[in-house]
Amino acid sequence: MAIQSPDPGAFLRDMLGQWESMANQVGGQMMKSGEFARAIQGANAATMNAQTATHQLMDRALAAANMPSRSEIEDLSARLKGIEESVARIEAMLMAQAGIAPPARPKPSRNRKPPVKA
Repeated sequence: MAIQSPDPGAFLRDMLGQWESMANQVGGQMMKSGEFARAIQGANAATMNAQTATHQLMDRALAAANMPSRSEIEDLSARLKGIEESVARIEAMLMAQAGIAPPARPKPSRNRKPPVKA
């Protein structure tokens, strides 16, 4: 006759389930309170104020070092992209007027080998 030993996993699963239900109950009650909502709102406001202060500090530090800020780099990038598009249009019109076919762009190879540098 074999003796059956209790399943230790079942005990742990039961304990975890009870702990989870108690945590859900306490958490649900806490989230319903106005104090919790005010605390979360205060934490969010503090985080936003800290981010704003950090951005202002970085902008001042970059200006003191005579370096562009991120927004200035993004503006320059957008302006450069517009200039490149304009030059490409002008080049295409000049080539069309001269009767020159645009150069064929090489298509990427469909293999797993890296491209060979010439």
